Amino acid sequence: QHAWTITVDVCSDWSYVGFVDEAWRSSSPSPLGRGPGAWAVASSGAVYAGREEVARLQSFGAGSRVGFRVDLDARVADVIIDGKEFPGVFRRLPSPLFPAVSNCRSPARYVLALGAADEGGGVRGGEATGAAGG
Repeated sequence: QHAWTITVDVCSDWSYVGFVDEAWRSSSPSPLGRGPGAWAVASSGAVYAGREEVARLQSFGAGSRVGFRVDLDARVADVIIDGKEFPGVFRRLPSPLFPAVSNCRSPARYVLALGAADEGGGVRGGEATGAAGG
C-alpha cells in the first residue's frame, strides 16, 4: 500500500487533489480528474475519474487534509477527508500512480506528505510544499 496526504493551505475557487498515471500530461487544459489518466476530488466534494464525475464526498477548503491510501495490487484507492474515510472511491487503477494537484482561476497552495497512513487519515513521512497559479 501507498499513502499520501495533501494539506490545502490556500484553496482555489476550485481545487483538485488526487493522482495521475505515467501517461498523463500537464498540458491538458482540463483540471485534474477531468481528463484521461487522472483521478481527483474537487473542493466541492465531486469525485472525477478520467473525465467523468463518479461520486460525491464531503467538500474541503483551506486547512483541510485530503489523504489517499492506494493498494496497487487490488487496484483501489481510499480517500480520507479531514479524518473521514471513504473506502474504495477509485477502482481499476493502473500502476504506477503519482500524487497531483490543480486549481482553476485563483491561486492555491498545497503541502504533500508521503509515507505510511496513520489513524487520523494523514501520513508519516516526508513533506513537500508547492503553489499553483491561477
